[in-house]
Amino acid sequence: MKKILLSVATIASISMAGGDIAPSIPSATTPSHDGVVVETKAGLLKFSGEHRLAYYYNSDDDHGEFKVDRTYLQVKAYFFDDPKSYARITLDVKDEDGTYDVYLKYSYIYLNNILPHTGVEIGQVHKPWVDYEEHYGFKQQAVYGVYADKFHITNSADRGLNFKTKLDNFSSEIGVFQGEGYKNTPDNANDGVSFDARFTYHMFGTHNKKEYLNISLAGAMNQNHNEIVPGTDGDLNWGLIHAVYKNSDFLVAGQYIDVFKNQTDRDVDDKGTGYSFNADYYVTDKITLFGRYDEFQRDRDDDEKENIIAGASYKYNRYVTFALSGINKSHNGDDSTTAQALVWVKW
Repeated sequence: MKKILLSVATIASISMAGGDIAPSIPSATTPSHDGVVVETKAGLLKFSGEHRLAYYYNSDDDHGEFKVDRTYLQVKAYFFDDPKSYARITLDVKDEDGTYDVYLKYSYIYLNNILPHTGVEIGQVHKPWVDYEEHYGFKQQAVYGVYADKFHITNSADRGLNFKTKLDNFSSEIGVFQGEGYKNTPDNANDGVSFDARFTYHMFGTHNKKEYLNISLAGAMNQNHNEIVPGTDGDLNWGLIHAVYKNSDFLVAGQYIDVFKNQTDRDVDDKGTGYSFNADYYVTDKITLFGRYDEFQRDRDDDEKENIIAGASYKYNRYVTFALSGINKSHNGDDSTTAQALVWVKW
């Protein structure tokens, strides 16, 4: 087992490196009073974290509260010959009305180029859709989650396998999963599996992050799914089409989704359709104005939901962002409005 001395500066360089690995691996040395000894079998450990610190005010009940809304702690270990392969663990701590629930969000190994231009995550891994939309479509996930996740149609992580392909103008993720997400319990665990996929055409190339025009198809066939209507049996099938354009001045994105659940223990199947549009306007390189509109209609019981989100963010530096936002939710005509002040820290 190697003994590695990490000074404060070395820890910072590992934690905040822009790429997947830091430029160099610290050499073994003798502990000193100004260092921290870390014992590891890996050649390199990379630590990172995220904090969402917020104040919420709900105008309907005239109630406000401070919340440590979300905290993530992540470690990646690099011990493969391929420097792009690694093992990852991510803890997710969520503030639930003053108590903290701790979840294991990710726990997997990623093997790069196990197939041509394709790597695979094995363990508790990314689902194909949510992570993509957070990086390309709706970038204010600290303010509010992406559309399909907030309406409980899919999840961001689950147990299984996820094959990730990347070419010059095409990317995809295809996987098989347990099907109920990383927060599932024995009460809502299903008896089948879920087959999920995403296919994206990148008109300006997969490596262009400053300006891009992407068109995506995504969906899932989830056997005996249990989350949308707990306690009911039936397969959940959904599909969506999504398009996004971004340049140095603005971002605009939209999607349409169709959901069908064959409920074997009910006379009426659960169907739903919906759409979402969002936009960012970059006032300066630090100030962003953003907005989003969601609608989802379920045929059963004429259930209709609508969200309107608007706000502004200020990028204090590469690690800290401040945001002010308002969220109006309407569920069958019952409205609720919440104002939020957020500090979003990523290191």
